[in-house]
Amino acid sequence: MSRLTVVVPCYNVGDYLDWSLGSLEAQTVADFDVVCVNDGSTDDTRERLAAWEVRDPRIRVVDKPNGGLSSARNAGIRAARTDYVCFLDSDDRFHPMACERIVELLDRTGADVLTFGATCYPTEAGYPWLIGALSPRDVIYDAFTMDILLKEASRPFAWRTACRTAFLAEKNIWFEEGLRFGEDQVFDFAIYPRASRTVLSSEKLYDYRVVREGSLMSSVRDDFGVKMREHVKILDAILRDWDEAGLLSRYAEDMVAFCLDFALYDAIKLGEEDYRSVAVPLRELMGRYWSVEEVERMELAPATRRMALEACYRMSVTPAGRRRLVLQYYGQQHGRKALLRRLVTGKE
Repeated sequence: MSRLTVVVPCYNVGDYLDWSLGSLEAQTVADFDVVCVNDGSTDDTRERLAAWEVRDPRIRVVDKPNGGLSSARNAGIRAARTDYVCFLDSDDRFHPMACERIVELLDRTGADVLTFGATCYPTEAGYPWLIGALSPRDVIYDAFTMDILLKEASRPFAWRTACRTAFLAEKNIWFEEGLRFGEDQVFDFAIYPRASRTVLSSEKLYDYRVVREGSLMSSVRDDFGVKMREHVKILDAILRDWDEAGLLSRYAEDMVAFCLDFALYDAIKLGEEDYRSVAVPLRELMGRYWSVEEVERMELAPATRRMALEACYRMSVTPAGRRRLVLQYYGQQHGRKALLRRLVTGKE
């Protein structure tokens, strides 16, 4: 009996399917299921999936109207009939031992959640932040700590995470639908706090195609104004979920700092109009959960406190003050040497 279901969301990826599904055909074990969710494709994706369904009896195709990546992944989770479920984006590929190692690691550790490493494709497309984010260390957490989310290389890619299927059902965890992008961040903030045991593995089991031209991420990667406004929407989903779960009161200071780092730090580098287009909705969002008086009482690092009060809640910082705040925050987060290097080179 199969132990693992690989969910493959598919939308207009006909040119990539053979490369992606071929990596499943090349796995070192044969005993796993594949659910390919055709999310209303308008190219030849459905025809290629039909051919693969005939070629490989492990593949099941689920057809649905176009609803986006989260909707497709959720349909795949609903169709899973195995102990474990993981995700493969249809323009990426698994390393040959991925399915074998996912099952072995989850069986051996008894974890609800496993997050593993990945490599960049092509290799030369990798860059320091991405390579670091795809390189978790080997560690087991038997209880939740904010370190999993804020200090480990655990985010923001759901395709290098596998979960116990019953865990997702018991905790009623689904991908957030309706976001333009960033559903992986919301998913990560949902699974880790609810998991009884989380395992991070340094094993590189996945090839991530860094940018596919025409993909959603390629369309927003260079527009920080658009990206940060979408980040506020992602935070809305995370904070709403954490509030309902009773987590916000326990981790208020960490989450205030995360909101500012995630949505405002890059926005304060922008021009006045773009900055305000992010800061105003972020202030409204954070104000639902923490008043300015509550934030004033929090033990926040100096630059974080200034960003919260002057650049978000009161929006009293001048453009020149925002530039100084960028440097102060960078030095706070990365250290004096890194700040000096940035001042000399102009690069982060």
